[in-house]
Amino acid sequence: MTILRHTPSTLLLIVALFATASLISVSDAFVPSPRSTKTSRTSSLTALKAVKSKKAAKTKKAKKSKVKKTAKTAKAAAEAAPTFKKGEFVASVAEKTGLSKADSERALAAVLDTITEEVADGKRISLLGFGSFKLSYRSARKGRNPQTGEELDIKASYSPSFTAAKAFKEKVNEGR
Repeated sequence: MTILRHTPSTLLLIVALFATASLISVSDAFVPSPRSTKTSRTSSLTALKAVKSKKAAKTKKAKKSKVKKTAKTAKAAAEAAPTFKKGEFVASVAEKTGLSKADSERALAAVLDTITEEVADGKRISLLGFGSFKLSYRSARKGRNPQTGEELDIKASYSPSFTAAKAFKEKVNEGR
């Protein structure tokens, strides 16, 4: 085991090594000789600067990768389709059918309630040219908590699903 001499520059080096959690051990650190204090201080400061530059390089690399991730996220958000909200949908239905907005909203609520009730009862609803709604079974399986890695039991469940009709798919892919 190497014995460190406790000069201010050596203590500074030790603190820097522990603070940055570098990969070299304290026993590998520079041990100044009592005869050449100027050289030992210079070497200690050089080692400290090297440790700081490694830390700065890691920080710079982390910031650069963060910028890339935010750029990808922004690009994906820009390419995302705009949301057609319920109020706009009701207004569009009212315009196309000649009904009032209140009547169109009640009609939409009735359609959605009917689909929800029938699919919950296990029935399949097919709307020609649009698609079909059905109830899908998901069997029990093993999963993992992403934060702890702990294995979890995920119970079996039912989930509603929608499958688009051929005509709907062709309409969506027109001109693409």
